[in-house]
Amino acid sequence: MKEVHPDRLSQTLAKAYEFDIKALLSKAARLTKSNFGTLLQGSVVLFLTFVVLGVFAQQYITVHDDGTYTFEHQSIIEIAAICIVAPLLTGLYMIGVTQARGLKTSVFTIFQYFPLLFLLALTQLVNSILVQLGLVLLLLPGIYFYIASSFALMLVADRKMTPISAIILSCRVFNAYWSQIAAVFVVFTLLFITAPLTLGFSLIWVLPFYFSMMGLLYQELIGEQGQRTDASENDVNESSFDA
Repeated sequence: MKEVHPDRLSQTLAKAYEFDIKALLSKAARLTKSNFGTLLQGSVVLFLTFVVLGVFAQQYITVHDDGTYTFEHQSIIEIAAICIVAPLLTGLYMIGVTQARGLKTSVFTIFQYFPLLFLLALTQLVNSILVQLGLVLLLLPGIYFYIASSFALMLVADRKMTPISAIILSCRVFNAYWSQIAAVFVVFTLLFITAPLTLGFSLIWVLPFYFSMMGLLYQELIGEQGQRTDASENDVNESSFDA
């Protein structure tokens, strides 16, 4: 029987988790290898979705002679794109989470979170706004919100949290191990940089590896809802950023 850690979240917020980057990357690589087909198929579905959305949006873009362009109905199209992409992106993350829990999954898992479309789209929209504001005002806050909110979609899907509560808890988890999690993102940034150098072929491995790693991080730092202790329940409901 799979061991359940009901106090995993409280341990993470108390900074009691032993964060071993090398061991996590190694485990994520093994999970990617054993579940490569499902992760790759899900990544292809997400990629094709972006292609279709790009082709659809192109007809509303007018390029002028001076090099400027006009994007008609930009806000509406962007919101519609978020409503389509957010559930699919969540599905891919949850494939990684499910596999990290030692359970079987399939590519159809990517479609299972459309019933949560409104909450997931709202979460993604708030994330995007925070990142854009952070990038415009100062560069570092934008980077912070991009990385710190990376668990928010999974929290909404897995623990049925509200968007704001999920974003806050995601940031609190990041704050507990900000240097280690940031280092993981640096590793994947370097891996994604290889895409142009390999004409995109490296993404065949890098994308499944990324979603596998994110699912493993979520499971290791947050874990299943399960039976929580009083401390962990207070941690989930608390609406403050504890560094």
